[in-house]
This record gives sequence, C-alpha cells and structure tokens, in this order.
Amino acid sequence: MAQKKLIILSRRPELPSVVLLVEAAQRLDVTPVILSIDEVIVERVAKDVRSVEIRTQDGALLTPPALVLPRMGSISDEYSLTVLRAFEAAGFAEVNSAGALMHVRNKVTALIELASAGFPVLPFALLRTPSDVSAAAKKLGGFPLMVKFIRGAQGLGVMKAGDAATAEAIVGAFNALGFDVYLERFCPPRRSRDARLLVVRGKVLAAMERVRGRNDYRSNVHKGARPKSCEPTEDECAVATRVARHFKLGLCAVDFLRTPDGEFILEVNASPGFTGISEATGRDIAEETLRKLLGLRGKAKRS
Repeated sequence: MAQKKLIILSRRPELPSVVLLVEAAQRLDVTPVILSIDEVIVERVAKDVRSVEIRTQDGALLTPPALVLPRMGSISDEYSLTVLRAFEAAGFAEVNSAGALMHVRNKVTALIELASAGFPVLPFALLRTPSDVSAAAKKLGGFPLMVKFIRGAQGLGVMKAGDAATAEAIVGAFNALGFDVYLERFCPPRRSRDARLLVVRGKVLAAMERVRGRNDYRSNVHKGARPKSCEPTEDECAVATRVARHFKLGLCAVDFLRTPDGEFILEVNASPGFTGISEATGRDIAEETLRKLLGLRGKAKRS
C-alpha cells in the first residue's frame, strides 16, 4: 500500500540530499515534514496512552501512518537514536530503524560485523596508543596508510599517513581530542577503483564509480571526486543486497574498492547522498528512491 505522508529527520535541511528529497516529494504530491531531531519532543504523560506521543516544539502532535526517513547516518548520536526509537514505539514506519543505525554508525563495528559474516573487507587496525602504530602498520602492509575517524562522513576525518611519525601524530592528536580513529590499508588510485551501489528496499537501484581527484586520495564527491556511470557486476549486486539485508537497512549505499586482489567493502552508508549518483546516471535518483520507499508506481523523469 502506498504511503503518502513523509517525515524527514535532519539537523541540516539545507543539505543538497535533503533538498532533493523535498523537491522530489512535492513532485509526487507528497507533503514532506522536515524536522530537526532537536525540535522533537517525546512524551509519555497520559495514563490512557499505551505508547509515547511525538510532538513538535509548537505543540503539534505527530500521528501515524507516516514514513520516517532519518538523514543522520554515522553522525547519529544517542538523542537521535532515542527519538527514532520513540517514533517506532508510536507506530510510525521507518526506512532505517534506530537498531539498524546503531550497527553501521560506527565504521569499525560495521566492518567487524561484515568480516564475521564472511563479507570481504580491507585489513584494518583499531588502536589508541601511538606507539602501537608501527607494529600495526607492518601487519597491514606498511606505509602509506589511511587513518579514518570511526564515525566520519563526506570525506571528513579521512587522512593519509606516509610514515610512522605522521600516523602516530595523527592518532595521538585526535585521541587527545576524543576522536577514535582506525588504520586501513591504502590502495593507490592507479591500482584501484571505487564503486558505490545504492540499495533501496532490498534491490540495487543505481551505481556509480567515484574517480578521485588528481591531488586527492579520497573518493568522496563532496571532496571533489568525479562521479562516473558504471555497470555493477552480479556479484557486487548480490553482496550489496546481502549487506543491506544483514543490517536491516531499507536505504543504504555500499561502497566497494575494486582492486587486482579482489573487491572489498569500504563502508556502509545509511544516509547516502543523491547528487553524485544522479549526475553519473542521468536519472532523478532522489525521486526514484522515494517512489520505492513510499510504494508509488510510475517512473521518475531523467534529470
């Protein structure tokens, strides 16, 4: 049954992905409600109410049926997850539940789960003591190495360390500021390609390659990588859908690194953007995504 009410949870409604979703919803005659997590009030006060009530700051009561689309991903905090659990308890349908986001918001936790389930992931090392870096680097194949925040997004918190001194300094500095990082084997652009598969309701909707900039080692479109159309392999599609099913995600992007040694999962993004993949495919991916999520028929126009 088609769902015609949509609630988008985002602290930054000005983000391109949120704007594209709002515009797509309006074209589909769906009126989206944009809420900041910090403006949601959860109440359990009435004795005759078995569940909780969700209100906005102006006192308006939000009632199901409606589909809740969280746009938080790896930066979701405890308050965000608690509010999302409250929506579930109040009877709302959710694209990605709080439980699902808990599993993927920490990149290392997600990688551990994937490796334990038999999915291919790159070698990595989570550590806090700078003096442990050199020994870990040897096991990962030596320098250079990637140093990543365990909860980074859009290419933020992704650094390349060319030697032990640099890696130790990065680990020490960020741990002192309260940011945990992990080391990951570096694959040079000339020997690897980055592919992203967008999975919606258990099926691959679109795919793209992200071509890194000449002077950058990151493959994030937000950091200047060029999106390029690509045809995913059957194996990639099968793995991506299995990953989405494993984490119980209704919407996610699975990022692969294609290397001569095989394909590896880089990360799972529970709040993927739409700008780059729409540019790469020439399609309105935000509208196609909403059609799938809301159960609406028809096809989106090419962008």
